Amino acid sequence: MDTDQQQIAEKRKKRVQRLKKMIILSIVIGIIVPWVACAILFVFVFGMNRQWKEANGRLDELTQTVSEQGKLLEELRSLLQEEILNRELVSKESVDKQIEPVNASVPQTEAEVLTEELEEQNVHKVYLTFDDGPSIYTNDILDILKEYDVKATFFVLGKETEEAKQAMRRIVEEGHSLGMHSYNHQYDQIYASKEAFAEDFHKIQDYLYQVTGVESHLYRFPGGSSNTVTNVDVHEFIEYLHEVDTAYYDWNVSSGDAAKELLSEEAIVRNATAGIEKFPTAVILFHDAASRRTTVDALPTIIEKLQAMENVEILPITEDTELIQHVKAKDAP
Repeated sequence: MDTDQQQIAEKRKKRVQRLKKMIILSIVIGIIVPWVACAILFVFVFGMNRQWKEANGRLDELTQTVSEQGKLLEELRSLLQEEILNRELVSKESVDKQIEPVNASVPQTEAEVLTEELEEQNVHKVYLTFDDGPSIYTNDILDILKEYDVKATFFVLGKETEEAKQAMRRIVEEGHSLGMHSYNHQYDQIYASKEAFAEDFHKIQDYLYQVTGVESHLYRFPGGSSNTVTNVDVHEFIEYLHEVDTAYYDWNVSSGDAAKELLSEEAIVRNATAGIEKFPTAVILFHDAASRRTTVDALPTIIEKLQAMENVEILPITEDTELIQHVKAKDAP
């Protein structure tokens, strides 16, 4: 019996010892773990603080560099202004020696001339051109152009209805340019030979003069000068136009409204206005035809977009307009 009690007491003692060890271990862990976590956090914060200081140092260096560059730019600007001023003084002294002081005018300085030249180079001249008219929509087009105070160019055919004649007269009366697009637009007849081309040319030129009193010297080849329907070398026709002192114009921007399927108003707007800024002179091709209602619908939006662009002028084609030609004359530079 004594032996059993001793065994029980021994087991109880062992359990108490294990319990003490667990309590001690828990206390140790409870003390050490927070300290270890604090140490890790301290190291992390210390590292972040060092990175922050390094970033601030680099920012200070960058700020100083920018400041130094700004000072250099300011010095360059001052030198440039001084040089311009010196040139102005020299120019003025030279003029004062050559003309009387009363009502004397000082010529533009080199800087002013350069500024004007740069401004002129930055101007994008845009020409709205309409082929194949007059049509049932010509008056609608003219109404829109009048509303926006815009002048355009109409390359017309030899249509003989009274409505067509009235439209031609209105084109001229309202300050638009009247050009020729052949008399009947029949490729096989117009391009049969140089003689056939000349006959058609004089027929449409004489007709426009009879109707409007304007002898046109602006021409657009049916299909453009790069057309592939003529079996005769197009240079023969170009040579003839030179002989009769007539300029021909193609286009470098197309509205796409000549497609077989009627193009949407949105597509025409997109085609006619995309990339205008890259052309110093942009000649846009439209068609004034009874089957092209969406062209008329798109025109106001196109004009508004062009007028909203910086340094864009919408003009009618004249003898001073830069030539836009797909095929050049053989002797052209």
